[in-house]
Amino acid sequence: MSAWKREKIADLPIQLIDGDRSTRYPKQGEFATNGQYPFLNTPNVNDGRLDLRQANFVSAEKFAEIRKGRLQRHDIVMTTRGTIGKVALFDCEYSTGLINAQMLILRADGKVIDPRFLFYSLCSRDVRATILNFASGSAQPQIPIRDLRDVELAYPEFPIQHRIASILSAYDDLIENNTRRIAILEEMAQSLYREWFVHFRFPGHEKVKLVESPLGPIPNGWVVRKLADVAHVNARSIERGAEPENIVYIDIASVSTGNIDTVQPMRFEDAPGRARRIVCDGDVIWSCVRPNRKSYSIVLGPRPNLIVSTGFAVLSATDVPFAFLYYAVTTDAFAEYLTNHTRGAAYPAVTGSDFEQAVLVRPFPGLLEQFQLLVEPMLRAQECLKKKNANLRTTRDLLLPKLISGEIEVSQAPKGLVEAIA
Repeated sequence: MSAWKREKIADLPIQLIDGDRSTRYPKQGEFATNGQYPFLNTPNVNDGRLDLRQANFVSAEKFAEIRKGRLQRHDIVMTTRGTIGKVALFDCEYSTGLINAQMLILRADGKVIDPRFLFYSLCSRDVRATILNFASGSAQPQIPIRDLRDVELAYPEFPIQHRIASILSAYDDLIENNTRRIAILEEMAQSLYREWFVHFRFPGHEKVKLVESPLGPIPNGWVVRKLADVAHVNARSIERGAEPENIVYIDIASVSTGNIDTVQPMRFEDAPGRARRIVCDGDVIWSCVRPNRKSYSIVLGPRPNLIVSTGFAVLSATDVPFAFLYYAVTTDAFAEYLTNHTRGAAYPAVTGSDFEQAVLVRPFPGLLEQFQLLVEPMLRAQECLKKKNANLRTTRDLLLPKLISGEIEVSQAPKGLVEAIA
């Protein structure tokens, strides 16, 4: 650790560049959903990476007007208002872009400070805690540039910085690659569902006539059913007197659209009172609270004693395969149905009965079996990749503070270490 230095950001070759706050700042009507120049906002920084799926873009003409807050490759973007201290490396398919007034660019010189090493330093728990200590304002917390300049960073010689960054970025590269594969598999499955069961272009559709139904024209032989006719809702719960000693718990906040983000191992006696729903392989969990947020996921290969909150509706397929059920109850139309049936202003929610009364179209069994055979492997491959990513993140997060602080010496580390990660 003797070779490491510790200096304030103000004394290091790191530029701090804020966004444009002038009248040139783009108005809502000047944004587009795609283009050459992304205009980054706080929601575009997620879990240490850029998420450009919902990013705004500006035209070349508007970009030319705004000189301040322009991005370069390997810049670090940081949120400085509202949500403070979230960072991401600008290293994507776009060569440049802009940040808004709630963000800041940190630009390392690449000679004394490695940009990727700076990024991981800003991700470390100690540096993040220091940044949060500088925050001011209660309604809209913020950290001014003058305060950020006083944050201290520890750093070794440049080659060691580069080595540390290479080790950590190897994990992130694998995570990103797996994430892309998950997205491709999911798009393939959704496209197949839309093609067969929304547009009715299933194998042999040319020989099947459309007939009228309560939901409009559907292929002959398909039937309209209530969800309760094809799936059980909340079929299994922990019975009094049969409580397990330990559980793995999922609450509503742990589930996002199509993904279980976190699970919490705990003793049952320490679990919330809502920890009662039992889930099995192939079940679908759907948050009853604020369904417009689309907090749902399929459960595949669950850990023993996996329990979810009673705030979920647990859907267990009976008369249709679970892959079809999952995609049938996660369409925009189904989410809209739930949203339209919410009750309560402060805490809008639906009940299990609302799920049971929902109607959907059940295709003929042979087609459902074909869909299951094609899509189940896609779903299970996604689940496998998600578990790999969870393990990679855990290992990376354990390594990061030890590498960034110098606790783990890397100057003599085997050159094959990064390759071994893959």
